[in-house]
Amino acid sequence: DLAAKGSSEPEAMAAQIGVLGLGVMGSSLSVNLAEKTGAVVAGFDLSREKGIATEERAARDGVRVLTFASLAEFVGSLAAPRRIVLLVPAGPPVDACLGELRGLLEAGDVVMDGGNEWFENTERREREMAAAGVLYMGCGISGGAEGARHGPALMVGGPREAWELMSEFLLAIAARAEDGAPCVAYCGPGGAGNYVKMVHNGIEYADMQLIGEAYALCRATGRSADAIAAVFETWNKPGHPLRSFLVDITSRILRVREAETPLVDLVLDKAGSKGTGKWTVEEAAELGVPAPTVAAALDARYLSAAKSLRLAAAVPAAPAAFDDDLDAALQDALICAKICAYAQGLSLLSAAADARAWDLDLAAVLDCWRAGCIIRADLIPHFKQAARGGTNLLLSPVVVAMLGDSRLANWRGLLAFAVRAAVPVPALSASLAYFDSIRSARLDAAALIQAMRDCFGGHTYRRLDHPEDRAFTSDWLRLADERASSGA
Repeated sequence: DLAAKGSSEPEAMAAQIGVLGLGVMGSSLSVNLAEKTGAVVAGFDLSREKGIATEERAARDGVRVLTFASLAEFVGSLAAPRRIVLLVPAGPPVDACLGELRGLLEAGDVVMDGGNEWFENTERREREMAAAGVLYMGCGISGGAEGARHGPALMVGGPREAWELMSEFLLAIAARAEDGAPCVAYCGPGGAGNYVKMVHNGIEYADMQLIGEAYALCRATGRSADAIAAVFETWNKPGHPLRSFLVDITSRILRVREAETPLVDLVLDKAGSKGTGKWTVEEAAELGVPAPTVAAALDARYLSAAKSLRLAAAVPAAPAAFDDDLDAALQDALICAKICAYAQGLSLLSAAADARAWDLDLAAVLDCWRAGCIIRADLIPHFKQAARGGTNLLLSPVVVAMLGDSRLANWRGLLAFAVRAAVPVPALSASLAYFDSIRSARLDAAALIQAMRDCFGGHTYRRLDHPEDRAFTSDWLRLADERASSGA
């Protein structure tokens, strides 16, 4: 009985790589590996049905994936040094898998976690596996199941020795940019790959919220889903600065009907989240990096979840009229706000690399994001000059040229319309506040806040007319009372 032995058919040749976890992502990636590398690929899942389904799927696509009924047989099928891609839910399931794997592996074997894992968990597991001589790495995989099957963007972190053992396979299965380059970035040691993927997802949150707000503004003017889809189709044409994966799928989503009703109109307006957006905001706060567009996008999801509160407070809204060219204003506002979202994400990556001594090449990260990933967009190549120079995107001459006066005026005009029409646009607004703050030589609000901190808490302050390393404190209320009593 071959099934009892584990594999659904005998195989003398040792597998060159294995995938542990054959859910949607694991099954897709295993078939991609078999197709792109020509390697013998082994697979294992606690569900034997998923293993058999993966073999059948591979056969339909003209390749072979051998799956096993026991973890020991799966590991035993792999040639040394063993290479295992782990695709199970993040958190405790990963620790449970590693606990079972550890006794079956040998020094020099490699385990690569391909899930959306907290980067510090990856670093802890790397240390734990290193005690047994096993190399452990984390890889952010973007592109969903379709990307996993046909070509994802891969953000890899961990020991360089592990990267060298895995790179041949990862380079083969990755998405290809228009110039043919594989969308793979070795981001550095430890959890660097997971961190880059986390920030990728933070930008994704921001981008999706910005698109959603553009859609909401269109609906506020009474436009139909088909009419809005046509706008997004225009933006996704070759050569348009907004051309991107998310704009593309938006245009197609808005065309879907159930009977005569746009299917999007039947979707409950509660947007979920899985944690990477929250992690991005937490890390930005920990490192003191402003990321207001990402934070606004996260808050918007939380507000959407408060459906009962919103229903209790809701007031009817009448269709609003935009006096100027709405499509042009939306286009310009989206371009400006998307640039701000990327500026925030790249600034966070730069700060994290400095704090953790990662030799992170931001230009290589941007190259990795050109295809395969969810945030792939034609704007990305414009950001590489700033990434190479280590400056904020808003200081890049290329980006400054894109943010012309007329575009900025349209952005401001659109937000004024949103306020009048009572359409919430937190991400578009946060992006503009970020942009205006970056361009302000003096932030008067910050000066007053620091004065208040010194007044009630003795936190001191610095003065413009003295060196910044010199601290001052004042008895603000006494001084105010003295001035009042003097009649000044």
